[in-house]
Amino acid sequence: MPVQTLVLPEFVHYASILFLPHGVRVLTAWLYGWRALFLLAPSALLTHAYLFGTTGFSGGYFFGALFGIFCATSSFWLFAKLGMDFRQEQAKLTSWREILMTGSFASIINVSGTSYFYGFEIQSASAYFIGDLGGLLACMVILMLGFRWLRRTQ
Repeated sequence: MPVQTLVLPEFVHYASILFLPHGVRVLTAWLYGWRALFLLAPSALLTHAYLFGTTGFSGGYFFGALFGIFCATSSFWLFAKLGMDFRQEQAKLTSWREILMTGSFASIINVSGTSYFYGFEIQSASAYFIGDLGGLLACMVILMLGFRWLRRTQ
């Protein structure tokens, strides 16, 4: 938050430039496929209720929350239908680039949906996109360093 206050102070109150939950969404969708919807829904809806209260479950706000849950899972499904199946259950070695590409597409879907339901303008949507990508990259780096450390200690 202190770095974001220096770099993008106008977005501090509603957008994060390092939104780690998007990384969690993408990695969960990659590992669990469609089952990720049920794994992600409780935390996403509870967080949504915490942030918006009861008004968050009216009309477009509720669908905006659901859009965040569906974005990563639907992206992996769509890429699989296009012949690029990166899902973990296919038992092939998946490159981190493929996960980042799918996560970037999931962010586009997420930003499009939340902009539609919440009525964001292009500047706010851009901040959400940057936050999603930053969070995904941070999750990937943390995991790569963690797995590298685990390999060295064994």
